[in-house]
Amino acid sequence: MLCKVAHISSSTSLAWTRRSTPRLMTQSLLGVEENNANRHHCSVRRSSTATTRLPPRSCGGSSHHKLERRHFQSSACTNNSIYPCKLSLLKSLGTTTNLTNPTKPTAATTTIRCNSADTESTDEPKKATVKKPKKFTTLSVAAKKRRGQKLTMVTAYDYPSAVHVDRAGIDIVLVGDSCAMVELGFETTQPITLDQMIHHCQAVKRGAPNRPLLVGDMPFGSYEFKDVDVALKNAYRMVKEGGMDAVKFEGGTESRAKIVRHVVEGGVAVLGHVGLTPQAISVLGGFRAQGRTADRARLILDDALRLQDAGAFAVVLECIPDNVATAITEALEIPTIGIGAGGGTSGQVLVFHDLLGMLSHPHHEEFVPRFCKKYASVGIHINDGLAQFKKEVEDGIFPGKDYSPYLMSEEEEISFDEQLSKGAEEGRLKTDDKSTKLEATDDSEQLSLYGNKK
Repeated sequence: MLCKVAHISSSTSLAWTRRSTPRLMTQSLLGVEENNANRHHCSVRRSSTATTRLPPRSCGGSSHHKLERRHFQSSACTNNSIYPCKLSLLKSLGTTTNLTNPTKPTAATTTIRCNSADTESTDEPKKATVKKPKKFTTLSVAAKKRRGQKLTMVTAYDYPSAVHVDRAGIDIVLVGDSCAMVELGFETTQPITLDQMIHHCQAVKRGAPNRPLLVGDMPFGSYEFKDVDVALKNAYRMVKEGGMDAVKFEGGTESRAKIVRHVVEGGVAVLGHVGLTPQAISVLGGFRAQGRTADRARLILDDALRLQDAGAFAVVLECIPDNVATAITEALEIPTIGIGAGGGTSGQVLVFHDLLGMLSHPHHEEFVPRFCKKYASVGIHINDGLAQFKKEVEDGIFPGKDYSPYLMSEEEEISFDEQLSKGAEEGRLKTDDKSTKLEATDDSEQLSLYGNKK
């Protein structure tokens, strides 16, 4: 590191020379503390025959300190023991220093520069950097439970909804197999295929590529086999092709826990799901609340514990009593995410279309689960917008000149009109000729049709 003291006036020249037993001073120039890592020694020599030896100023802790001062000339510092320059030294030389803003000197100032090859100058403006949003991971899920913070999860199925969910700062985006009902219009979740799920996962990934944790629902028939490698293979597809961070399995039986363990050991994070499991609607007899008896509640608790032991990072609790969900949450170390399971869970999940009222209508309401609170009635605004569009088109109001922005220059418009006038006459002749040929063809077909003869 090199320290220089610049001298402008020729009448006074000071040089700092090292002395064997320098004096220690109690105050350092500009409040710079002694830095044992960077030790410097400077010398100041007067232009007269007398030489005054003074202790140096430490430049150790700063990459660039600038003070401008007349009556000083350049001299070098050597890396020796540290003796800071004192404010009293400048006062004794009859100088003043702008201490409040060293980068903006007064009329008479001292310049002291400390330059290091491995240190950037602070005079250079710092470039503004945009912080990339921090990725929410399975570790973030566990951390929120430890801190007593609630998790938020929204089920979304396409690019626009994923963009909105991401902008809202939602922790987890679930690409649910309920897409079969909400987006594709099926009566249950069973018909959707793995390829269709991957298609929707890819769209959601493009809409929320960086921040939220993305979880893909494994569809019915893609993981239930005795051969657990089938589940692992399809989970890999959800991650590699769909862009998901984790997958979700329904159920917590011993066989299902075995699958979860195998997939987790294969390197894919798993979100469990117990309570109402819509894929098993054929067994359950419909979409019915679960855990309403003590025995059934105990079975759901056992399922959740098995999933935890198998390595799931969290468990969804769907359509079970509040007290049962609270008991399961307290029994588990991993977080729980409730949907129709009360407020005692570690977090909540709702479907994008349900919570925003996408299917709301002024005259009727589509079915919305009882546990779903509507935070907006987007469907009403959608209906109003579509109805207004239809009316304006039929009345000739839209698009009008305001929404017809693409214009030709006046010269090109005149040229185009001339071409149209010329082409209209040629087109009329060609049309007449074509009509004649068509008539001849019609006559020929009529004569040969079904062997009829005239």
